[in-house]
Amino acid sequence: MTDLILVVDDDKITRLQMRQLLQQVGYRVAEATNGEQALAVYMEQQPDMVLLDAMMPIVDGFTCCTKLQALPGGAATPILMITALYDQVSVDKAFAAGATDYISKPIQWQVLRQRVRRVLESRRAMQELHQQSEQAQNREAQLRIALDAARMSPWEWDITHNKVTWSEHLKLLLRLNNIYENTTYEAFLERVHPQDRNFVDCSVKQVLQGGFDYDIEFRVIGYDGSLHWIASKGVVFRDSEGVALRMSGVDMDITKRKQAEESLEAYANRQALVAELSQMALAGLNLTTLMQETVTLVSHSLKVEYCNILELLPDSSILRLVAGVGWHPELVGQATVSAGSDSQAGHTLRSQEPTIVNDFLTETRFGKPQLPHDYFIVSSVSLLIHGKENPFGVLEVHTTRTRTFSKEDVYFLQAVTNMLATAIERQRFEDVLRGNEQRSQLFSDITLKIRQSLQIDEIIQTSVTEVQHLLQADRVLIFRLLPDGTGVVVQEAVVSGFISILGHNLEDPCFNEDYVQQYRQGRIGSMSDIEKVTITPCYLEFLQKLSVKANLIVPIIFKNKLWGLLIAHQCAHPREWTSWETELLQQLANQIGIAVAQAQLLEQETRQRQELARSNEELQQFAFIASHDLQEPLRKIKTFGERLKATCSDALTEQGQDYLERMQNATRRMQALIEDLLTLSRVTTRAKPFEQVDLAQVTQEVLSDLEIRILQTEALVEVGDLPTVQADPLQMRQLLQNLIGNALKFHYKDTPPIVKIYTQQHEAGHEQLIVEDNGIGFDEKYLDRIFNVFQRLHGRNEYEGTGMGLAIARKIVERHGWSITAYSQLGKGSKFIVSLAFL
Repeated sequence: MTDLILVVDDDKITRLQMRQLLQQVGYRVAEATNGEQALAVYMEQQPDMVLLDAMMPIVDGFTCCTKLQALPGGAATPILMITALYDQVSVDKAFAAGATDYISKPIQWQVLRQRVRRVLESRRAMQELHQQSEQAQNREAQLRIALDAARMSPWEWDITHNKVTWSEHLKLLLRLNNIYENTTYEAFLERVHPQDRNFVDCSVKQVLQGGFDYDIEFRVIGYDGSLHWIASKGVVFRDSEGVALRMSGVDMDITKRKQAEESLEAYANRQALVAELSQMALAGLNLTTLMQETVTLVSHSLKVEYCNILELLPDSSILRLVAGVGWHPELVGQATVSAGSDSQAGHTLRSQEPTIVNDFLTETRFGKPQLPHDYFIVSSVSLLIHGKENPFGVLEVHTTRTRTFSKEDVYFLQAVTNMLATAIERQRFEDVLRGNEQRSQLFSDITLKIRQSLQIDEIIQTSVTEVQHLLQADRVLIFRLLPDGTGVVVQEAVVSGFISILGHNLEDPCFNEDYVQQYRQGRIGSMSDIEKVTITPCYLEFLQKLSVKANLIVPIIFKNKLWGLLIAHQCAHPREWTSWETELLQQLANQIGIAVAQAQLLEQETRQRQELARSNEELQQFAFIASHDLQEPLRKIKTFGERLKATCSDALTEQGQDYLERMQNATRRMQALIEDLLTLSRVTTRAKPFEQVDLAQVTQEVLSDLEIRILQTEALVEVGDLPTVQADPLQMRQLLQNLIGNALKFHYKDTPPIVKIYTQQHEAGHEQLIVEDNGIGFDEKYLDRIFNVFQRLHGRNEYEGTGMGLAIARKIVERHGWSITAYSQLGKGSKFIVSLAFL
């Protein structure tokens, strides 16, 4: 938009001329006829310039000029005074009123036009300069705010005069006094941390030589000793020849950032350390090695001189140094600390909270233990290492300078103790599990060795040998209690150098019936040191004679009676018997009792079996001999009877002939009975080796022998597929003949017998030979009876026979390792089943 010029003149012609002139060159024009009107138009339109006539009625130009200057923006608006007055007083008065320039009448229009242009250009230049000045001031204020917010402090180094100028903020940061407000470069270097001083100086020199940016971080020390991290950036200003004249830049306090970074780094390192230790624990690292690695890494992480782990001993009154850094090597594993309230570790055990000591000189909760005192320890922190039931111990860190341990330090140590507690519990569990597995395996091995023999002497010999080897006891013995109350050492395993008491009859005057009853009820005797327990003098003297220092006694029970005692002696020194050793010895004693019972049962069974075998052999020999001895007179009776019937039959009365017939029938029955007895005895006395026997062929041979009976009874015989088996061929023939013969014999007179011979597969996978008939059957309550010798369910008048057939069949079946049974109902036939599987 073009500039707006306000023309103020009471002469209309003059106003018209100036309007035309100004509009011709592109300006916009506003008019006023007097001073009052000029003020109103100015307020309304805010012109860029005012052409003001000096001589006007009511309010002259000088007064109007003064009033225009007082209006908003008026002082910045150029006013060109136009007047016919030439005197110096009027000119001074015009400029005093605030006029920018002065033009006299008559007006030189070319001059006016140039003056207007120059004044407007000057106005615009002044406006731009003013804006730039304001912008610079704003930027300076914003920069100051930004620097303050960012904790940045500008500085200036006049290299030529070696003068360093600090900002107020930097002077506060470095705790500089007023006398150090301006200092030298060398004085600045004195404030830099000694470890960073050479780095800063080299960096500055490289920047001054060119080719490097000045952007570094370093530490400075204030005059109060405080330490700060500074991030410093700067640029070098050079002359036309490249010579460095000055250097300017800003410093920023990054102490908090560095502290945060260090904290984060320390946290990350500590987390990594805990993770590393956890991995070691999971990898199965030995607990002693793990604890030593732990104290080493913890001391390095916390930058302390001493770190140690104290293990709480079983009596809970003492803690032992089991791992440590900084201590004399001989102390580890040997040095102890009280677990009472007078020590820091004891206080930690009782409070179960972290215990922090900032300075032992001012500590009042507990005294200073001798160990820290000897090593000039000042500050310390200790934490509990938990256990599943009881605490394992305490983790401690110590330093020889005053230190306030932070909560982050405590959190880190808690993470370490948690890791240790988990690792310790895991290793303890694994040790228990491994021990249980080893003991179970050892127990199984010993039990197996015991059970491999059923000879009592061998059992007890194995027992004492294995127990002595397992427990590493000096003497292990089995004391057999005798009926008269005394006892004898029936077996012993003893270490060379100690007396042997094998075979000795031991008479302990203190071992009375009360002790027998206690041991019978499961009492276990255990002494770790016979000199430190309260026992009767006679028993103490008895043990001393045997050089016993410690013993473990468990009873061996047989048939609810005290058979004897399994005893372990430690003769070289006292010994604490562990619970697993006691349990193991008790379990072995139980196994010995069982083995003794089994051995006696075997002995009884063997004796009975031998007696039974001898009886059977005698019976078989008797049956065989008796049968032969009976056959000779029986043949004579049969022969003489036949001759008598042939030669004298007509001479006999009817009653005599009846007697003769009865005698011959009795002879035939006696002959059959003798033959059956011989057959029964031959099952074992004349048995043949097994061979491949085709049951189908044997069955056909039997049916051929029974052909006449089959024809007489009009029987129907069905034979299925029969297998080949390993058997005695003659006995298979006898078996089938007896079973098929019975099927043909026991039938109703008016009903022809139907006999089926076949095999079927049993559920167990073996075959069954079946002989089935439609005969008279029997009540199954007599099943066991029908397989006995001389057992009949029917009278001789109804069905012939001796009652030996099924007894012979069962004996043959059992000789082959098979089994035989039957299913039947009265009037519905029978089914005899031979299972062809070895029992």
